[in-house]
Amino acid sequence: MNESWFRQLSVQALATPPWPDPRFPPAPYYRFLRLLAQAVQPSLSVELGVAGGGGSFHLALGWPAGTVVGVENAEGSSFELGNWACVKRTCPNFVLWKGDSARSAPGVARRYGKADILFVDTAHQADRAWKEFQAWEPHLSDEAVACFDDLLHPGMDGLWERIPWWKVRLDELHGGAEVGGGFGAVWR
Repeated sequence: MNESWFRQLSVQALATPPWPDPRFPPAPYYRFLRLLAQAVQPSLSVELGVAGGGGSFHLALGWPAGTVVGVENAEGSSFELGNWACVKRTCPNFVLWKGDSARSAPGVARRYGKADILFVDTAHQADRAWKEFQAWEPHLSDEAVACFDDLLHPGMDGLWERIPWWKVRLDELHGGAEVGGGFGAVWR
């Protein structure tokens, strides 16, 4: 893996049509996650902050032979509950893990092993995202990729600079249509 490899995946994601189910937004970074899972073939992918389930859904579609654990602390709105059920029906490799995104790391790792892909998509606050990354780092495989969205969100200032791994910004995958935007991937 190198910057060029991630940029090629980004170009592919932008050229790939969105998933046709309107429950899952057409954001290009979801398509990137699906292509990343196809390429990496992870034993375990983890999404922190499941919300509507788009990240977990695309990771699970990308590599059905691996497990996808979506860590979610919130109870979920009726829309989210419906989406989670849809993800589980469509992707039997999806597991919803109820709990804190940072404190759940050891338990998920004990049960499923080290993660090959980590997608951090919770509170969009730099300190929180950094705490999550630090909690998960010991539970990531040697070839792991971690992705972060909403890097342009006002609360995310300084996070990108803290992460000591190789990194590439792929902001074209998550424009500023909503507050924030921005996307990046890091690897060892």
